[in-house]
Amino acid sequence: MRLRARLSTTAAGLTAVLALTTGLSGCMTVHGEEAIVPALTTEEAQAALDHYVEVYNEAKPANDAELNATIETGGLGAVNGATLDAKAGAIADAEEQGDEQIIQQITEAYGPESFRPLELSDVQYHIPEQAGWPKFFVADASSNLAESRWLLVFTRDALDEDWRVSYLAQVPGAQLPELADEENGALVDIPATGGEGDDLVVPPGELSAAYAEYLSSNGPGEAGEFAEGRYTSDALASRAESNSSAAFRTEFIDEAAEGEEFAPVAMRTADGGALVFFTTQHGSKQTVAEGESPAEVLQLDPAALALMDGDAQRAVTWERIATQVAYVPAGEGQVQILSQIRGATAIAGE
Repeated sequence: MRLRARLSTTAAGLTAVLALTTGLSGCMTVHGEEAIVPALTTEEAQAALDHYVEVYNEAKPANDAELNATIETGGLGAVNGATLDAKAGAIADAEEQGDEQIIQQITEAYGPESFRPLELSDVQYHIPEQAGWPKFFVADASSNLAESRWLLVFTRDALDEDWRVSYLAQVPGAQLPELADEENGALVDIPATGGEGDDLVVPPGELSAAYAEYLSSNGPGEAGEFAEGRYTSDALASRAESNSSAAFRTEFIDEAAEGEEFAPVAMRTADGGALVFFTTQHGSKQTVAEGESPAEVLQLDPAALALMDGDAQRAVTWERIATQVAYVPAGEGQVQILSQIRGATAIAGE
């Protein structure tokens, strides 16, 4: 990954201070012909969602990244897997210290006591008809963990694989655009390659690079593709503010996410635009002033310290992954990023 080379250091994962698909390729042949068929039945989609919730409620409180990897993939899986590793590492370090008070504090923060089981209701399934692999479908549900709707994108690469969630977005129902359906009710998907999204302001396959370029340029480009908001203009303002302190300086690197596991997922909206899930990669290096302590100045939490590769004498380098869902209009207009999940997948001290 270019990001690793440019930032020069890597480490095992965690989330951003614990703040806590795809282009269709290939074809399936039936009697010598390509078959465009539903990704799965509604009953199968319900079974996949039920399995996800069941394992979610087992893996998360146990901080079991290996188990979590059986139900999540892509950027979401990388971020959440790193989160669980970070929490487990913090608890293990506390137990090694043997201080009962610290153990209790860390366990309450990162252990089963802090976990609230997930419940989903009022579920709507959006299932496209597709040829070949990979395939995907979307579950749109009400969650007990947030007022926003949860949009879960399930994907798999072969018939003998389990469905796993590659994207999760939390969006208020009022902000969700209506999705387009075929005459038979099937979701209208947009392959990431092949030119079917060329009528959009930004084609799905180019959205990751466009967003990374927007952030890197410290403002919208000549085309002004992105609307102002929390994940665009506000994010840039927050970066500028972070560098207003004399105690430390932050350098940022933003890049498109490359690799099939980070492929975008796009679907038509009723107005001709698209709802696009996509992934980006972000690096930051925080260097503290002479005589300052990175752990104190940067307020590193126990999970970050537990998983840090190297000793933070002057600087801390983070590698992060962000998954977003955006409304992309056709013809004219600006991309609106509706939701983002962002977390660190590596941290190193130097």
